[in-house]
Amino acid sequence: MIDGYAPEPDIYDEMMDADGTIRSHWQKPLDELRAFSDADIKHFWDTAQRLVRENGTTYNIYGDEGQSARPWRMDPMPFLISADEWKHLEAGLIQRARLLNLLIDDIYGDQKLLSDGLLPASLVFGNPNFLRPLHGVRPVGGTHLNFLAFDLARGPDRRWWVLRNRTQAPSGAGYALENRVVLARTLPNIFRDAQVHRLAGFFQAFSDNLIGLSGKDDPLAVLLTPGPHNETYFEHAYLARYLGFTLVEGADLTVRDNKVYMKTLNGLKQVDLIFRRVDGEFCDPLELRTDSLLGVAGLVAAIRAGNVVVANSLGSGVVECEALMGFLPGLSRTLMGEELLVPSLATWWCGQEKERDYVLGNLDQLTVLPTFSHRSIMNTQFASLPSDRFTQGAQDQLRSHLSRRGYEFFGQESVTLSTTPAWQGDKLAPSPMVLRVYLCADGDDYRVMPGGLTRTAEKSARSVSMQQGDASKDTWVLSDTPVSTYTRLTAPDQVISLRRSGSDLPSRVADNLYWLGRYAERTEGTIRLMRSMILRLSGEAGAGDDPQTLTRLTNILVDLGYLRQRTARRAIAGGIHAIEREVAIVLFDRACPSGLLNLLENIQRTASLVRERLSMDSWRILNGLHALATSHAAMIRLDVDDALELLNHMLEELAAFSGMQMENMTRSLGWRMLDIGRRIERVSHTTRLIKDMAIGGDPAAEGRLDLLLELGDSSMTYRTRYLSSVQLAAVIDLLLTDDTNPRSIAFQVATLAEHIEALPHDRDSATLSREQYLISSMQSQLRLADVHALCAIRNKREQLKDLENFLTRQEREAYEVSEALARNYFSHVLSTRSGFAGGMVP
Repeated sequence: MIDGYAPEPDIYDEMMDADGTIRSHWQKPLDELRAFSDADIKHFWDTAQRLVRENGTTYNIYGDEGQSARPWRMDPMPFLISADEWKHLEAGLIQRARLLNLLIDDIYGDQKLLSDGLLPASLVFGNPNFLRPLHGVRPVGGTHLNFLAFDLARGPDRRWWVLRNRTQAPSGAGYALENRVVLARTLPNIFRDAQVHRLAGFFQAFSDNLIGLSGKDDPLAVLLTPGPHNETYFEHAYLARYLGFTLVEGADLTVRDNKVYMKTLNGLKQVDLIFRRVDGEFCDPLELRTDSLLGVAGLVAAIRAGNVVVANSLGSGVVECEALMGFLPGLSRTLMGEELLVPSLATWWCGQEKERDYVLGNLDQLTVLPTFSHRSIMNTQFASLPSDRFTQGAQDQLRSHLSRRGYEFFGQESVTLSTTPAWQGDKLAPSPMVLRVYLCADGDDYRVMPGGLTRTAEKSARSVSMQQGDASKDTWVLSDTPVSTYTRLTAPDQVISLRRSGSDLPSRVADNLYWLGRYAERTEGTIRLMRSMILRLSGEAGAGDDPQTLTRLTNILVDLGYLRQRTARRAIAGGIHAIEREVAIVLFDRACPSGLLNLLENIQRTASLVRERLSMDSWRILNGLHALATSHAAMIRLDVDDALELLNHMLEELAAFSGMQMENMTRSLGWRMLDIGRRIERVSHTTRLIKDMAIGGDPAAEGRLDLLLELGDSSMTYRTRYLSSVQLAAVIDLLLTDDTNPRSIAFQVATLAEHIEALPHDRDSATLSREQYLISSMQSQLRLADVHALCAIRNKREQLKDLENFLTRQEREAYEVSEALARNYFSHVLSTRSGFAGGMVP
């Protein structure tokens, strides 16, 4: 495996000395690996990659075409640290964590360091991570940094250097844990024999410490994530499950009376602890960044009142500023009376004359960076271009900037990273590496994770970036004594408690499932209508070029919100080809707000927000639908055969999605919300269809009743049942009051009543909830409806007025049911997103 392995000259290699000798702590694991054949080794590596894929480990990357997710790149060769070296690192990192916590405490407290001139005011007050509303606010327990990390690199002199402090919301711990799980399963014997420190004790200490700060035995703890589009969303979900915290977004939380609550279908539940993965400035749009959609309005007030524990404290990112690193040695002596055990990378802030002059005199040896830069959390591309590689013009421009606005820059020593063995092709090769080590508060002190996230690059010896596709590896901290085998994961042969889940569904998830159901049903209704329109426009259904038929069909599109009145009049005047163009726009033009493409975009977007609740087959169906429609987006002329084939295929795919919903989803509250959305949308759509096609003129003679049966997918049922010409009363009975017809309004209302009864509500209440009252009212009206009386024509002026009023009331109460569900289960305050009788609402 190591034949041909050769460290580069003047670069420290973690496994091998310059003379080719294997370092002592690497010897035993390598000897055990050498005992396996090439085929065995390949099998081990293939197993590791398979486990990564099966676990769904992903990392979101960003490029010119937006965001995309790719499998996590894991190198199956671990990085090893000896027991003696770890003891030194552990002591130095704990010391640094104490120092940073004291520094933050002073910045948001007495600010003595500022008044004594030991810390430049511009590095604090000019820092975008300094949050003024948090000044004077001391966190529960007095610890600002409950979880932090340091990026480390080893230089050619064998010393470890701290490249960066990660105090805002350090990422990667979940990936480090996943790397450990995968590699421990891939190389179990080698892992056990090497006496590798376990990670579970660290996470248990972190969890216990936070829970202790809440002051409750069983607090509600949540992990606050920016959402699925964040680059490290996988680890947010992974850590939430591992720690037993509820994964939430800002929209899942609300603040009442200076207390934070989580919105669930069971009502508001007070949140005691927030482990945040959202940057501090985005956490409260009320007092911090007003344009943030990621936070919780009023969170700062809740923190100020001491009603919630937030880790890390808001504003703790102020010490991530790399320009501060040049001041840490002096601050350590002042605050702790100690020299730093693990030094920082040499840094000179150019806001000071002496330091600026040094940087200007050594531009060919240093890297110059902006003082306040916003980099990706997982990006350690600390050495962009060394100044000696600038063109002469660029160097002159840099000198000018430093002379005039030196406080905006700092100079930093360039370091060549050490290398570690990484699997490249079919052999091990030296790869530059950066190690991220994590610490958590443990009572009044800190505890270091005995491991970390090691990241490697294939080529560059100066930078490592997960966004650039570099790899990660498990970090083994070796012990010279037996190690604890404690784990938080369930062993494969361990008996687990059986349970049913889904009763504590977060309101945001329920809301998105509800709207996924509505969008799916709305899309199906649109496809059926467009298919019927095309059949009639083409003459296949007997409509041909009849001006009255064209006018009637076009008016239907207006009434249902697909066309504007002015557009419809222009299309009618232009004849059948003009109407065909308008239908093509509804089908294939992204600019049409109620068109098919926008409906499918809504489905795709909403489904992505609840992807973890959908099966792979369901997700594949929705992806296929979206891709199919998008491939026709350029069509501007309606080709009847192609359009009919497309619409028929889409209906089949939607039927498959509906089948997945009915046959594969457990009957949890999530499934009920998805089906409630579908049923409410069908009530709304069907009532409007009946009003548009059955009221006014002679609907039977004009063919409107046939179209109504076709759109309601009830033509075959009607023909089988009546074997006669289409009559109004029979059609209305079938589509309105027949509770055996799964397309009727009565069937939808009966299904809604069943779902609503199963939702969480006060079982001891003497009165019905608003949604229960409304659905009972709708059921009573439908059961007592006299269809013949509703279809009786009293006079030409008020033709079928009773039927129209009846349908309007059903539609209005269905809308009110939607509003009541939104108030009670989604927002717990605000009304929902839809509007009544307003056509297509996005």
